[in-house]
Formats: sequence, C-alpha cells, structure tokens
Amino acid sequence: MRIIKALIKKEFWQIVRDPSSIMIAVILPFILISIFATAINLDNNSIKTGLVIEGNRQQINDIIASFDGTKYLDIIRYNSRKEAQRDLINGHIRAMVVIPNNFAQSFMAGQSSPIQVITDASDPNIALFASAYIQGIVATAQKILLEIYGYNKNTGISIEQISWYNPELKSRYFILPNSIAIIMTLIGMLLTALVIAREWERGTMEALLTTKASKFQILIAKYFSYYVLAMISVAFCTFLSVIVFAVPFNGSLAVYFVSSSLFLFVSIGIGLTISTLTRNQFLAAVTAAMFGFLPAVVLSGGLFEISSMPKIIRIFTNVIPATHFVPVIKNLFIAGNIWPIIFSESLYLLIYGLLVFALLYHLTEERLER
Repeated sequence: MRIIKALIKKEFWQIVRDPSSIMIAVILPFILISIFATAINLDNNSIKTGLVIEGNRQQINDIIASFDGTKYLDIIRYNSRKEAQRDLINGHIRAMVVIPNNFAQSFMAGQSSPIQVITDASDPNIALFASAYIQGIVATAQKILLEIYGYNKNTGISIEQISWYNPELKSRYFILPNSIAIIMTLIGMLLTALVIAREWERGTMEALLTTKASKFQILIAKYFSYYVLAMISVAFCTFLSVIVFAVPFNGSLAVYFVSSSLFLFVSIGIGLTISTLTRNQFLAAVTAAMFGFLPAVVLSGGLFEISSMPKIIRIFTNVIPATHFVPVIKNLFIAGNIWPIIFSESLYLLIYGLLVFALLYHLTEERLER
C-alpha cells in the first residue's frame, strides 16, 4: 500500500505539472459546454428579412403590423426593391418580401393579391425557415383583412415564392463548400502545429540552427511545404465536390485560388505559432484543436448561423479565420463572384495573415536565440 500511495502521489504531481492534462480535463469541457449552450442555436428565430412596400394604401398597414410584430423574423424596411436585392446578394439579409403597388387595389376589388417572397437558398434550412415564417405571417394577416373588409370566393393573398442560388434546396450545395473550409483548417492548422514542436522534441532544431539558413528562410520553407500539401487537398476536395457530387461552381477559379491561398496563409501561420509556443506535439495538437479546428467547425458560419448566436459570440467569430473564408467559398460555388464579399473578406485575411507572420517571426527569433 505504501508503494501504491507513493505512485498515486507521483501521478497526481505529474498531472499538476502537465498543463495539457488540466487543459483536457477542465478547460476543454468548459469551452465545449459553453459553445454548445450559447453559440449553437437551431431555432433560427431571428432571420434578417427585408420588407419592401411599393404601395402606400391604408389596407397594407395590417400586413405591415403582422410582420413587425413577429418574433421569428428581424424585419428591415426598404424603400425600393433594388436596395433589398443588393443586401440579399451581399448576405446582409436572408429573405425579402415585396408587397407590390397594386396589392391593396387587387384585394379591395376581391381579386387574388400576390406577394413576392425571395429567399437566399444558399443555406436551404434558413430558406425553408424564412419561407415558413413568412407564410404564417401572411396567413394571419389575410384572416384579419378578410374579417375587416369582407371577401368573396376570389379574395385572398397569394405568395409568389422564389429561391435564389439553390432553387432545388439541395443541402449538399451548402455543406460541401463549407466542408472544404473546415478541411483546409484541419490541414493548415493542425498539421503545422506539430512541425516546430516535433523539431524541438527530436533535437533536429538544434542541428538546423547550426546551418547558414536564416529564420526567415526556415519559416518560408515550412510555409511553402504545407501550403503545397494543403492546395493539393483543396484541389482534390474541389474535384470531388464538383465532378463527383455535382455541386455547381459559378465563380472564378483564379479568385478561388487567391482566396484559398490567403486563408491558408493565415491557418498555416497560426499552426506554426502554436507549435513555436508549445514545443510539445501533444500540447500543440490539443491547443490547435481547441482554438483552431473546433471554432472553425462550430463558429465559422459553415454549419450554424452566426446571426442566431449571442452578440459576444458573434464578436469572437471575427478572430476565426474560417469565418472570413466560408462566405467567400460559399458564394464562389453557389452564387458566383460577389465582389463586395470577396474584396472585404480577402483583405481581412491578408491583414490577418501578415500580423500572424510578424508574430511568428518575432517568436521564432526568441526561440532560436535560446
């Protein structure tokens, strides 16, 4: 028993001295529970929806009140159809409702009165939710109008449903492009997180430091090697998505190549930074999974809608590289070259990558001088 007690004491002291054990046992569950409890929301009860009112008749006020009173849609008023379409293309809203100029006249004449509903079907689930909510609101408004103004057999509100980008509402058109971003995160961040740590553990870093290679040359070599590996994986995943699974690609291949390169520039830099700080392969892998791969899966907007997350989580998503690559790759596949999104997100990734490289360069200098 004395030997067993001594061994147990030794194991506990080893656990206390090993930060990776504490990280796995305490910090990782805390982060996972916090994310699943606050960030993931499958209800989609705050879908940004544009409302365009082309007419200005008194009878429309009841419909407007029905839209403003719903808790399921975040209604944004627009003065023109063109403004709403621009925001729908740029991803600022997920659906738009157009009440035409002749709506009130048709309704009061006892005719079928159309309302146009346009949804962004690049995410089929959001499109279906938005369409269902809008249909429920219109049905409630129609009941109120018929009770107030009377009706005949031809009176009613008809909905003209239009789905942009993905009219067939196929989920793989949404899932596969986003999965490429997650795979790129896996290769760019997790693999490179082990590189420098492995060099220190095996003692090859000391041998490398005895050569004439500068730290800049060492970093460029590591960047380039894993960039080539990652781009081969991207090309293979793209081939499978487009050729095998018939996901449409409507954008420019050149833009796709540049944006993918910028994203890998950031991911590889973060992985190498983690490797430089930890110098331990196991700790580097755990850290990359916790602060790189897991947030890319859950908080990038690839699987779960960012707009449905709490405000503090939405702010945190801005530091996740995949958050700025997912909208680019999704639009390149499904919608095409939407330049405002491509320019803004690519510029963010470029600045992000340069900052990470500068930090890595500084940390590598400190490590190499030890």
